[in-house]
Amino acid sequence: MIEADLQLSQSDFKLDTNFSVPGRGVTAVFGPSGCGKTTLLRAIAGLEPAVTGSLSINAEQWLGINGCRTIEERRVGVVFQNPSLFPHLTVQENLLYGRKRLRKVTKPIEINELIASLEIERLLLRYPRGLSGGEKQRVALGRALLAEPRLLLMDEPLSALDHNSREKSMLLLEKFLQEIDIPVFYVTHSSEEVARLADNLVLLANGAVTDHGSIQDVLGAVDGELSRSDTAFSVIEGRIATKQLPGLISVDCGAGIVLQLPDFTSVSGIRYQPGSGVRLRIRARDVSLCLEQPQRSSILNILPAVITRLAAEPYNGSRVVKLDIAGKQLLSKISEFSVQQLALQEGQSVFAQIKSAALV
Repeated sequence: MIEADLQLSQSDFKLDTNFSVPGRGVTAVFGPSGCGKTTLLRAIAGLEPAVTGSLSINAEQWLGINGCRTIEERRVGVVFQNPSLFPHLTVQENLLYGRKRLRKVTKPIEINELIASLEIERLLLRYPRGLSGGEKQRVALGRALLAEPRLLLMDEPLSALDHNSREKSMLLLEKFLQEIDIPVFYVTHSSEEVARLADNLVLLANGAVTDHGSIQDVLGAVDGELSRSDTAFSVIEGRIATKQLPGLISVDCGAGIVLQLPDFTSVSGIRYQPGSGVRLRIRARDVSLCLEQPQRSSILNILPAVITRLAAEPYNGSRVVKLDIAGKQLLSKISEFSVQQLALQEGQSVFAQIKSAALV
């Protein structure tokens, strides 16, 4: 487990966080700009000397009554929004920079295998000035991992990339972060990145943790801070179906659920292979409800569902409804007027409608 109870007072900001998450997988730290995400990451890394409280990483006490471990003792790998590669070193020299400074290589990493998985083989003799933003981030990730960190911290690594570079980097991270055997903290304000990368979630607002836990538990809290916000969303996992409809990508989510979304291959140049796993973000505001199955509708995703929870109270004129669709969790945010007009209640059978364009 990773357990943190951290406090930091600055002249214009106060961080006061208390949370615990599993000591493996990807934990997304999510919240609006200025809420303290980067400050929290710096505190975990040991870059904020004034921080107080306690921090335990998989039974190792990094901060507490016995003192504070130094940055070097923590052995944390960090990938910032700005890759900060050494301009006078080649890609290969940048990759090996931290590894050469290890006192002892305790966990042999097959360097060529790592380079291949990051798709940077052809870049090894080039210098950073000749790399794209996405290429620089992949090199920075490789450099961090070759230093054998106990924990990997990533601070909005995709936010500075253009759309196509971001999508290609996201595809690589989806696969890569699930394969490495160290815990990862991933800071972002993008709900799409959370949906596609995270196993666990820590929500931040004004320097404080508002919720934490598995991604499904946090997203499914109908009365939580995130659910009440305009960014409320659900995550549904599936696989690219073998059979496709013209101009669409069909995703088989199991239990007879097949979702259709637009085929962006011609724009992004990225082709999804049949059978490959995907995670879809579905925004609650894009899910409408009806009591009878619509006929001859332009909306392609119409799914039978059962209401499992209703938010206790409306918020800004809307109510969050939690649905069960063949064992999968889905949130809908509709007006309180519609809740009353349809007389919605827990246990009721309804149909959920999701526009194809709303799926990511």
